[in-house]
Amino acid sequence: MAVLEQLGINQTVYIQFFIFLIAFITLSQVVFAPYAKALTEREARTKGGEELAGELQKQSVELKTQYEAKARKVSGDIKTIFDSYRDQANREYEQIISKARSESQRLVEEARLRVSIETAEAAKKLREDLPKIASAITSKLLAK
Repeated sequence: MAVLEQLGINQTVYIQFFIFLIAFITLSQVVFAPYAKALTEREARTKGGEELAGELQKQSVELKTQYEAKARKVSGDIKTIFDSYRDQANREYEQIISKARSESQRLVEEARLRVSIETAEAAKKLREDLPKIASAITSKLLAK
């Protein structure tokens, strides 16, 4: 024991050890236990949040894929509808143009027929008036 006394350890060591045990138990129950519990809960929530974030990330990728597929489908449908209306408009355009061409062809033929009839009538009238015109020209020429 002499060695312990030379080191400065006396009989109060038992009291100090007892006070240390009481302080350790009190601090572990009052301070460290709630802190450890809060830390454990925080880690559980953080891990749950990370898993939730990963799950939400996967869902967002799936939703984006679905949206893109639906957008492509709608775009294809719109293109199909547009193409059908364009084809229908082209058919109607061709019908109108062919009708207009046939109508203009008919009008041209009628005009040619009318012109040929009028030309024939004018030629007939000219043949009828030719002797009168010839005699008028001759009389004017001889009158000079």
